[in-house]
Amino acid sequence: MYDDIRSLNHSDEPDSAHAPIWRPIVFQAAGLAGFTLLLVLAGASISAVAPREFQGETAWALVALPLALWLFLSLRPEFRVARPRRPLLGVAVASALLASAIGLPLLEDFFRVDQWLPLESVVQRLIGYSLTAGMIDACLKFLALRYIVYPQSFRQRGDAVVYAFAGALGYSLVMSLMSIARIQPTWDTAAITLLTHFTAQVASSLFIALGLAESCFGDAYPLTLPLHVVAAALFTGLALTLAGGLQSGTLTTAGAFDRPLFALGALVAVLFLCLSLTYFLYNNSERREREAYPGGGRDGI
Repeated sequence: MYDDIRSLNHSDEPDSAHAPIWRPIVFQAAGLAGFTLLLVLAGASISAVAPREFQGETAWALVALPLALWLFLSLRPEFRVARPRRPLLGVAVASALLASAIGLPLLEDFFRVDQWLPLESVVQRLIGYSLTAGMIDACLKFLALRYIVYPQSFRQRGDAVVYAFAGALGYSLVMSLMSIARIQPTWDTAAITLLTHFTAQVASSLFIALGLAESCFGDAYPLTLPLHVVAAALFTGLALTLAGGLQSGTLTTAGAFDRPLFALGALVAVLFLCLSLTYFLYNNSERREREAYPGGGRDGI
């Protein structure tokens, strides 16, 4: 089966047969980051004119923003090309169900990370979030990809990236809904919360995608996929540690300050560091594959 998939990957099928891979992801990340910055800068003015109850209620509408961007920028173009990736919606729904049925109960009822991790030092928080939330999120999203699309729906390396991003959106949607329901935040805090879950899940999923692509299309070592899952967990831990530590306090256990711009800056840095790193690794793998299969086509951007 893997030999058949490799032959499809190196076919002469034109790039126009597939929807773009990286450009919609970058546009969605930039759009969400820009919208968050707008709400953070306007946070003081909004708080002065709008009742907190009204802000808490309308914060629910913000949860739909990442999903709306994905539907418009990623899912809609898929059905305008010759070879659409049809299981995308199934991956997103399955990831959301796994987050709701397994991920949230483990984090809230078993590990109870919010009761003890925020009080620890930055190193302990990074390790704690990586070993709990990071590993749980990465493993559950991997399961959704493994049993819905891998390897039967992989025609090219870019498929792994697109499917993994869909899983990240579904998973982060559930995590955002949980956070909004629990804290009833103002609009600016809700936007930071959405960007936190988006960053953590997308960073995690892109590393999982690279591991799956290498396992499917490359001559990967047995530890390649597990190491990518570990990297995914670490990026989740990094995003959660920086966002929580910089938004409502310092990165140490002393002091408490409301500094949403610091949290926003850290999240944007983590998000675009992850995008840059995974895009570089993806292109490096593509280059090696083109050298091994000179007649192969190149995935779309």
